[in-house]
Amino acid sequence: MSGILINVGSSSNDLNGRGRVFNDLTFEYLPIPETSITRKEVPTYAQLGFAHVKYPRKRAHLDPEFQTFTYGHVRRGFGDIERLVGLTRNDVLFFMATLQKEKDWSIYMIGYFRNLEVHDCRELSGKEILSKMSKLFSNNAHMKRVDPSVDVLVKGGQGSKLLEKVFPLAENNDHLALRKPLRKFIHTSTGKKITAGTPWYRWTLCCVRNERLLGLLNLRQPKVQY
Repeated sequence: MSGILINVGSSSNDLNGRGRVFNDLTFEYLPIPETSITRKEVPTYAQLGFAHVKYPRKRAHLDPEFQTFTYGHVRRGFGDIERLVGLTRNDVLFFMATLQKEKDWSIYMIGYFRNLEVHDCRELSGKEILSKMSKLFSNNAHMKRVDPSVDVLVKGGQGSKLLEKVFPLAENNDHLALRKPLRKFIHTSTGKKITAGTPWYRWTLCCVRNERLLGLLNLRQPKVQY
């Protein structure tokens, strides 16, 4: 059983910036903007409950979504496609995001999919993707586009969840340093250790101890003792 960590959600480069994390580690998962022509109505940020953002009337690309647990991935590099299409039902897809806390930001785990169903869409046309995948992925943002423009679709099953409180992945005093205990079982997609000062949160990361990480994420108190 293996695990993959993917960065999702709005970033500082997006029009509404990052989502927020609060002192009690509750948070808001802020989606990226929807920039494509759609064939179905998509929600605005205000409709998703984010009326406070700079552009609340802009449309949001809600992906991943945690109602029916679907995720559509477009190639980024860093070994992402190969790792994703290699996931099996017993593997875990973890989602991390950069979140803002007042003037500071850091990297947090926000949720995960279990009991996976993975579809490699690279050889399918847009029409074929809509025809073959629309029923299973009807709630996914890519399926609402005229052209889905998606390389991999992942469906989570029983046990998938959006966390109520985030789990910090970076050291308190350095958001470019993976927490030391996590370095034992989280590494890059090529197996290299994650070094401080690198933009590791943008990469596809691998976890070699899924149950350990899942246990940490689901502790009632996020400040865990290792």
